[in-house]
Amino acid sequence: MAVLSVQWCSKWDGVLKGGTVLTVQTGEDTVHGLIERLVLRSPDATAVECDGDRLSFEQLWRRSAVVAARIREIPGHRTGDLLATLFPRGIEGIVAQLGIWRAGCAYLPLDPALPKGRLDAVLADARPRAVLTSRDIDRRAAHGVPVVRVAAEDPGPGPDLPPVAETEIAPAYVIYTSGSTGTPKGVEVGHRSLVRLVAWHGQRYRTRAGVRVAAFAGLGFDASVWETWATLANGATLVLPATVLPADLGQISEFLERHAIEQCFLSTPLAEQMFLLGECPASLKVLTTGGDRLRIHPPGDFTAAVFNHYGPTEATVVTTASADLRTCERTGLPVIGRPIDPARVQLVDADGEEITDSKTDGELLIGGGILALGYRHDETLNSERFVHGDDGSRWYRSGDICRWNESGELEFVGRQDGQVKISGYRIELAEIEQVMLRTASVDQAAAVVRRTEDGDTILAFYCGAAEEGDIRAGLRENLPGYMLPAVIRRIERMPLNSTGGKIDRNALLSEHPDDRREAGEPTAPRSTRERVSDIWSSMLGCTVGESDNFFDVGGHSLSAARITGRVRKEFGIAIGLGAILNNPVLTDYADRVDELLRGGK
Repeated sequence: MAVLSVQWCSKWDGVLKGGTVLTVQTGEDTVHGLIERLVLRSPDATAVECDGDRLSFEQLWRRSAVVAARIREIPGHRTGDLLATLFPRGIEGIVAQLGIWRAGCAYLPLDPALPKGRLDAVLADARPRAVLTSRDIDRRAAHGVPVVRVAAEDPGPGPDLPPVAETEIAPAYVIYTSGSTGTPKGVEVGHRSLVRLVAWHGQRYRTRAGVRVAAFAGLGFDASVWETWATLANGATLVLPATVLPADLGQISEFLERHAIEQCFLSTPLAEQMFLLGECPASLKVLTTGGDRLRIHPPGDFTAAVFNHYGPTEATVVTTASADLRTCERTGLPVIGRPIDPARVQLVDADGEEITDSKTDGELLIGGGILALGYRHDETLNSERFVHGDDGSRWYRSGDICRWNESGELEFVGRQDGQVKISGYRIELAEIEQVMLRTASVDQAAAVVRRTEDGDTILAFYCGAAEEGDIRAGLRENLPGYMLPAVIRRIERMPLNSTGGKIDRNALLSEHPDDRREAGEPTAPRSTRERVSDIWSSMLGCTVGESDNFFDVGGHSLSAARITGRVRKEFGIAIGLGAILNNPVLTDYADRVDELLRGGK
């Protein structure tokens, strides 16, 4: 029976204090088994807090028993079923997911914020036994899928549940990511790989009883699995915002400070905003990040230890982790660190030969005990992406190009195919194109990514008589917000390359140069507006007119943070990041700056 072990780097010892850490025997444990152990040991310890509500571990366990009993009453229920969960952010969804495990099933997390077309596509492909939801949002479930409403009340002593035998291939959850065929694809992750992740996390970051951890990740994003169960299975307290906080670092920092949060995960763009603006709450001791290409490092005097992570959904969220970024050598490429225990990684060249020297690029293959079970209902894709070595070992072909640095850590170089990451989410550009082509009078469609030092922006082009508004409406109906193009442009014909007649995507980018817009008609601008326009234009790489909307000209979270920092410095005011989110039109934003200059709040 294997017991996880983690070797510690001495330079972290002063940051991450020791404490009691659960020893996980990976031959038999599950996350809900670890939680049951905590219930027996510390029943009154706080498990979850949200908007004034609080559940102890014992209360969490009792409520989940009621959910499990309700699941077993569903006609046709069998051990191993998949059940979807459709809940707003809060305690109910966590109770439901734990109850699903205790009923011997796997869960599929669905975010109520997703457009109905996307929800229907996921449910049609996943074919869950039922959708667990609350009364307020059960109408979002697709027709034809049974709906089970879960009450939030504490039932008192929960029903007795006979134990469910787990197997080596038992799935714990399914996460859907963007698919190149226009249909999202589901990744099944097993209990064994998940319990290994939470055990590694607890030992690495000393997440334990008494530690308060915040959770901000989107409900359909696999980072939410990591932050939820790595917290609860290690006996720490999970603190949830009652609603999804906007990408306003001021509000996030205020939440962390008000709730005395010691550890949290922030997606790469949000972490970079914190580094740029220097808004690190005094309570925060450990900041984990990941999900996108890291462009900005924390300053040396940043008060929290910062660790960058890399990992596809197919490898149970986390594959590699960096050392503390405050002390890492900076080479210009994002450092994603070394493999976690028990992951295995190797770089291979085009011929499949392993690369061991530094500074040579290769495709990253991932193996070991953190691999997912595979893609749901897609054996063809399984055989393409999950391959076997000569010794019978199983590997996932990530499609990511990396290199070893001289310190023995991996650096991320880029993708080898059309998949991209925007705001931490994996996106297949082909899926955007497929949705566009379903719009009447769209003859051809192509999506590309414009890359800048501040991040990536999706641009979409089409041929045909369709109106841009009709295309946007179709995209909003079928795709989540992070997949929506910033710009949609009609062109006469698609540029083709000289070999094979394929769409020349580099030529499309030249159709949309950085200085792509003329300024709006001048309307006797005030000096503040002129100065703000100069800042926006220099940061966004185009001429921004007074009536232009920040998001319509390619703005995003990182450029918003840069602009906020620049405006603070130039005008000497304490303006927050939310000013751009609430006033995205340049004129309105400049008026807000004027208001603060006059002493407003």
